[in-house]
Amino acid sequence: MDDNLLTRIAQTIRRRREEMGLTVRALAGRSGVSSSMISDVERAAKSPTISTLAALSEALEMPLSTLVESREPSQLRVLRAAERQWLVESGTGAKRDCFMPTVAGSKVEFLRYVVPPRTLAGPFPAHALGTIEHVYLVSGALRITLGNDVADLEAGDSCSCYADLPHGFDNRDGKTPAELIIVVEPPHASMSDRARRHEKGR
Repeated sequence: MDDNLLTRIAQTIRRRREEMGLTVRALAGRSGVSSSMISDVERAAKSPTISTLAALSEALEMPLSTLVESREPSQLRVLRAAERQWLVESGTGAKRDCFMPTVAGSKVEFLRYVVPPRTLAGPFPAHALGTIEHVYLVSGALRITLGNDVADLEAGDSCSCYADLPHGFDNRDGKTPAELIIVVEPPHASMSDRARRHEKGR
């Protein structure tokens, strides 16, 4: 690999790892690649093998082609249907499909999520204070829980919330899968007021 390609791979891996809120050690645990190798790759100090890149791309929920493309990144990022990679959660069978790659600088997570019938997905731990989730229910019916709040959605319904409380998707009464589109916004600088109010309320 030439230096330019190594640098692009390093930047892409580090950016995606940080977007997912993973430490180097956490990514090592997810991918099976050693922490030292990941650090070397992110510093463009070592040329990774294809098997290493494949393990990292799966752990980072992005297609391998995004890492090894030889051309300069375009302003328009496209992910073909054939490159989509569903991740199936053990235990629940819920499926997650992240709409990647995003353009450089984006910190918004955009994904499709499918909860099988008679299944409770979650509760998931709270996101960082000030994180916002937007949910659109494409098909099926679903109960969304956020702390002590509950909302029952039908196909075509949507909701937005601060997701800094434990939350989950309840399809235990459903006879068909519930498919959602989820957009996760990280905390903004303007959320400092909300953080201060939260601290005062403790």
